[in-house]
Amino acid sequence: MQSVAALRCGGIRAASRLVQRAACLPHICWLSKTTIDVNPAASAPQRWAQSKSGLSVLEHVHLTGNEPAGLVSYDQAEAAQEEHRARFLAWKALSDDQKSISTSEIPKPRLVSFEAMPTYTLGRRQEDLMPDQTARLQRTLEVGLPHRRPTVTQRFNPQVKKTSRGGLTTYHGPGQIVLWPIIDMHSPLYPKYGVASYASHLETTTQRLLSEIFGIQTYVARDEPGVWVAASSGQPRKIAALGVHHRRYVTALGIAVNIDIPVTGSETVNPWARFVPCGLDGKLVTSVAAEVGNDSSIGWNLEDLAGRWAILFEEGLLDERMRNGGNGDAESRLRR
Repeated sequence: MQSVAALRCGGIRAASRLVQRAACLPHICWLSKTTIDVNPAASAPQRWAQSKSGLSVLEHVHLTGNEPAGLVSYDQAEAAQEEHRARFLAWKALSDDQKSISTSEIPKPRLVSFEAMPTYTLGRRQEDLMPDQTARLQRTLEVGLPHRRPTVTQRFNPQVKKTSRGGLTTYHGPGQIVLWPIIDMHSPLYPKYGVASYASHLETTTQRLLSEIFGIQTYVARDEPGVWVAASSGQPRKIAALGVHHRRYVTALGIAVNIDIPVTGSETVNPWARFVPCGLDGKLVTSVAAEVGNDSSIGWNLEDLAGRWAILFEEGLLDERMRNGGNGDAESRLRR
């Protein structure tokens, strides 16, 4: 296992293994080259033991804050995303002659992962909330993560923020891993994506992670973006939310997976009880913890889980046969 290097800038620490170089923007740090080296004996469940370690093309940056829980504000994560996205857009603005001279400067695909401070996000086409609706979302939220060691207990007043994705209101917060790949879907470094195949790749990668690490069987629904837990009876349960945006084929946002985030209880402790997630009336939100129980043999380290997701994602990045799990119609799921 390589030592962990940490960079601090404006209250954010970007932790990585094998850090080669780094740069800073105001209020944010990012790593321009990062490789995750998973040590299955020390930091991951036994089921990780046979996994390939390291990344060959994809860069992975996991952002953590200074507080004990390591939470990051949504705005700071968005700044890290937009900084790298700007590199892609600048490259794509070059002439063909300029690109041929500077082939070594092609931006690399990057995954930004983080655990957010409580934030409710709204879709770009969604009407503004009424003052009483906003006030309800911003009421004090008591966050408890009993699976963590040490246990996390903290109070927050959630942020409410408009975003560039489609869909309606959703939530990001402690106990959920947010995964934002920033890639050029038409890069010469790997097979091209379409909008639908990219969405399928995000969902398929998440399905593989949940099955391989936690044994959770999932599916994707034709008209409901995201990942759902397969249930023989009862209401459908959503475990991962999908929301993407692209400009000139450069992606933003991605997928958020509920790990040990609270999904039951009153509005004081359950953030989902304050609204109808993405307008999915009559359907439930679930998490890994809710599905598998308090199993102490399972690691609840979200950075390690993000590292494993990055490895699975890169497999599909380089091999387009790994991008689609064969469930549902990705194109129709994006028409929202």
